[in-house]
Amino acid sequence: ETISLQFITMNNDSVLRLLQRDTLSFLLLGDIHNSLTNKHMEALANRHSDIQFWAQLGDWMERPYHYYEQRMYQSLLGTGMDTLPIVAIPGNHEYLKGVVKTLPQHWKTIFPNPHNGPARFLGTSYYVDFPQLRLIALDTDGLHRMSDYTQVAFWLKKTLREAGKKFTIVMMHHPVYSTAEGRSNPLIWLAFQGAMREADVVFSGHDHNYARRIEYYKARFWKKEEPTVFIATNASNKKYPVKENSKYEASLSGEPVYEYIVVTPLGLHIATYKIHTGERIDSMEILR
Repeated sequence: ETISLQFITMNNDSVLRLLQRDTLSFLLLGDIHNSLTNKHMEALANRHSDIQFWAQLGDWMERPYHYYEQRMYQSLLGTGMDTLPIVAIPGNHEYLKGVVKTLPQHWKTIFPNPHNGPARFLGTSYYVDFPQLRLIALDTDGLHRMSDYTQVAFWLKKTLREAGKKFTIVMMHHPVYSTAEGRSNPLIWLAFQGAMREADVVFSGHDHNYARRIEYYKARFWKKEEPTVFIATNASNKKYPVKENSKYEASLSGEPVYEYIVVTPLGLHIATYKIHTGERIDSMEILR
């Protein structure tokens, strides 16, 4: 049994046209695992009534079954978040377990995303362009063969380089740099760490905590290098301790958080807040 539901996504041309504006604001949520209630979503919508859309990093559902899809749907109804477009990717909890994990076909019906990504990942890896921002979504749980990693990494590097002067944000479920003990993803690091030097900010979930670090890539003589900001975030009640790392600019474990992001012609501003209280715990800005 599947839910009869379709979210508003960036595959809708009329929606995307309305978002072609120089100043944009949106919310970004990491793992949710069905732990955010209708009241939580309503509070977020009221707290940030200026946003044009929102984004989610996978593991919204605890498992890809009808019961959890219903809970996901019920948490949004009438909150204001249910009328906003969403940029979504699947996490490992949206995939069905097996020798080779598979994404239920109806996930793509629920989230009819743009089909501008790598050939094997149409509808799950893709990008969205705005006047000042290119937002890139990566499906990291569908990577099974080495050729999957190669194809997606090649596409990612090309998509970042072709962004021109736009700010670039990458969304992925599994992190390049793990922030929790025993949860490293060596193939993710190997495939994508180098490509990410072209990105301004990389968001990831999966590790159930908050941590922000800046990676200063080794300079290349033919190109002015800018650092890349890596942010791990978590909107669920699940939690892992943050793995100690002297490179963190900020970190938090034990409480769900989210990001409020504003993009203008002059800069990219990111603020992180606690979901339950609205307390700001971190903020950063990248200026032109």
